[in-house]
Amino acid sequence: MSTIDSSRVGVITPHCPVCSKSTVVCVDRAAYLAWRAGTLIQVAFPDMPTAQRELLITGTHGECWDILWGDDVE
Repeated sequence: MSTIDSSRVGVITPHCPVCSKSTVVCVDRAAYLAWRAGTLIQVAFPDMPTAQRELLITGTHGECWDILWGDDVE
């Protein structure tokens, strides 16, 4: 985690299980700290798209998710 400004941080995601790359995601600092302290990610980041939350949790990129599961997962 690196500080972008006092309210935002850059978080390095886990390595993607498909392409092995990690990504830096800029997020709200307080929400990130709440999530890391045990708050459910969907509660800590209610407005964040599901794909970006998945990126934070597992490192799986949207395109890589499609390779694994197809693009019409319900």
